Amino acid sequence: MGMLSRFFSGLPTDSLLDPDIQAGLQRIVDLVDKTLALVPGFAARLAGPVAHAREFCARLVDALPPPITIDRQSFASDSLVHALFATANDIGAVLAASGQVRAYLAEPRLRQDDSFFALMAARRVDKKVLGVALQGEIVVTDVPQTLLQFSNQTVILPAEDPSLVRDAFLNAAFDGLLLTFAEHLAHAREVYGLLRTECEMERACQRGQLKNTAFPERRIAALDERLQQQFQSLQPEGIIAELADFLMQPEQALSLDPVQLWVTRRGVVQEGATYDADAAPIRFTELKSRDRRRHLVLPVCIRYDEAWEALVHAKEAQAKREYMLLL
Repeated sequence: MGMLSRFFSGLPTDSLLDPDIQAGLQRIVDLVDKTLALVPGFAARLAGPVAHAREFCARLVDALPPPITIDRQSFASDSLVHALFATANDIGAVLAASGQVRAYLAEPRLRQDDSFFALMAARRVDKKVLGVALQGEIVVTDVPQTLLQFSNQTVILPAEDPSLVRDAFLNAAFDGLLLTFAEHLAHAREVYGLLRTECEMERACQRGQLKNTAFPERRIAALDERLQQQFQSLQPEGIIAELADFLMQPEQALSLDPVQLWVTRRGVVQEGATYDADAAPIRFTELKSRDRRRHLVLPVCIRYDEAWEALVHAKEAQAKREYMLLL
């Protein structure tokens, strides 16, 4: 636990024995600010908010659907897998592009199953187009349509057991909360620096004037007040108080929303009460962060042989490209 070990004396006994809370406090030190652990009462003040935030992340994990298999067969039979990838070959390309999958396959291990599990993430893209539709018995052109597409597909957190993937996602979600707060803290420090510069420039301008006026003095006083407020909020005590409030309201920074759409095999989203004959419902969950970006998050099952085949094909393609460059 490192530098935190000296500061757990203020914790209640049951929290002291909880390794998840201790790990969460250590992540605050690692990701937010190392000096916070030096503040008296750091662990006691943040143990409750850390426990609350981790419980929230556990509920997010529980809301994930069960794993689905991604391979050529499921691309043909599963509407969601078909929507996630443009072609069946893209499945192998996504697996080969994942550094975590490559590292996982490179580790020597005794495999007890033919498959492993991971988490897939992708960015949903709704593309507005003019297409062709059948209205009654008439084929109509230039019909406004929405195409469901996904981009930035990636596979992360591979493991032999789906429970291990879920545990890793819980930790990643908690880290995501801390990183969101760290970004806010970095922005606040940047604002403080800009305020200092503005205040110094204003003073320099006033010194350069032959006659002082009331307006510059009032402006400098207002800048000084803002500067002092910003300074106090950036002190370790202020950061801990703000972080505690943030962790007690994690739903404002992170949420997992269920989505259901009716989509045709061509990727056209069906809207209204009637659907085309080839339309099928697809269900997935979207993770929404504080900046309102949305990403599909889906537990997946991957066959070892298909993953190895994807890596071999990727290496062969890379070798071929390098050979062509030498010609």
